[in-house]
Amino acid sequence: MRESTDRMHVMKLQLAIASCLALILPSALPAQQSPQVVVTDSGTIGPGAPRRTIVLDTAARTYALRYAVALDPNNPRAAIPREGYIGMPKPSDYNWYAGGFFDLRLNGQSVGTTLIHSLSGRSSGDRGTADFVFDTPLAAVRIRFVALAGGDCVYAQVLLEPKQEITSVKVATRCYPSGYINDSDRHVRTATRDFAQGERAELNVANEWWTLYYDSVYDADHVGQGPFGALRRGGGPCAMLWLPSQTQSVTFTVGSYGTDTGLYLKPALRDFRFVFFDYTGKKNEAANSDLHARGQTLLKELSAFSFTDSSLANWPLQQNQAKIQQVLASVPEDVEAAAQYERWGRELAAQLKLASSGSAGAIIAEANAARTIGQWERGLHVLKLAEAAFAKLKNLLADLEAQRRKEKEPEVAENITRQLDEYRAKLAGLKTQSKGVLDTATWTPVDIEVEALIGQLRQTIAEVGLAALLKEI
Repeated sequence: MRESTDRMHVMKLQLAIASCLALILPSALPAQQSPQVVVTDSGTIGPGAPRRTIVLDTAARTYALRYAVALDPNNPRAAIPREGYIGMPKPSDYNWYAGGFFDLRLNGQSVGTTLIHSLSGRSSGDRGTADFVFDTPLAAVRIRFVALAGGDCVYAQVLLEPKQEITSVKVATRCYPSGYINDSDRHVRTATRDFAQGERAELNVANEWWTLYYDSVYDADHVGQGPFGALRRGGGPCAMLWLPSQTQSVTFTVGSYGTDTGLYLKPALRDFRFVFFDYTGKKNEAANSDLHARGQTLLKELSAFSFTDSSLANWPLQQNQAKIQQVLASVPEDVEAAAQYERWGRELAAQLKLASSGSAGAIIAEANAARTIGQWERGLHVLKLAEAAFAKLKNLLADLEAQRRKEKEPEVAENITRQLDEYRAKLAGLKTQSKGVLDTATWTPVDIEVEALIGQLRQTIAEVGLAALLKEI
């Protein structure tokens, strides 16, 4: 009877605990993070052959946008686009061509012949953004690509600030649907027609405002035999969609290898919009069905889509100035860093004001603000790294000083004092080297020396402590 009663009490206790946990655990678990686009940036736009890539990973699909040109040795503001200047190496390098899939031409002149003003990538909220900004003699131009978290496409906007009369606007695209294949059967499908390899098309833009580029032989996962017995696998189709209201005409000839499409846009407009799909891994019919099912929704969405980047438009300058002042207060001797942040603060106040005005100069002001914000945030990261590293050194020096005070033998204490003086001198030298350092590339060699000094200090502290312990024994 006693055992039965005890078991009942245990069961009641277990039920009570389970009920409490059910109430407590949901609130104790960390809040689920909102979906984001992971943005990575690699490469450089510097001397040599500029080549830089922004990757937008939506979790459902990874898109990459690449800038690549050659430089003109006779004109520092000019660029030589080769096959193109804006490429899409991911999800595949063939569908929307990695070597150049998007070319904007104003009055017949490619903006890619002017060296890019800036290229930047950012993640904010549920979107990732890649900006290609050009300051050409005809116009300031921003070509912005946006991917949404969980999305399978990339939205694109061309924004113009003319400096001269714009009489023609053309976007030329290039793709190699399903792969770099010669023994192919290329097609371009619209909402109403299918064009076979070799056919020339001029679309009825009122009813045909998307194009699906595919290969009827090399459908996704189809394996064929290429030259010298090499096996080739079909990747799947690609597609684009645009606004009929912005478009005068769309023409193309379905190529046996690649297909170039020309979109002739209304030159009086300043905002042009597109959607790009890389359907790698998807069958032709599945992609066609997807476009038919989503086309009208995508068209409405694209028309109303906000290309405003809130991470720039709403960047809290005053709040960030207060934050950086707290960090700079920990390094009062670094007057160079303080002066640089003061300059950046003044520049940003003017850049953000002009960028938000929408008036002439807004495109370049926004691009400059993005660059300055990037420098600001990288500098803050370096200052925090330096602060943590120097604090670690300071604590280790305090430990060694404490050991010196405990030491009763004068000669040993004197030796520790000498070591302390040497370490303090090295620390002072490293702090001098770090003054005004606000970028990772310049901080890295200093950091290597700091970490080496930390290692030496730890070894000295261990040796002094061991010697003291052996004396006690």
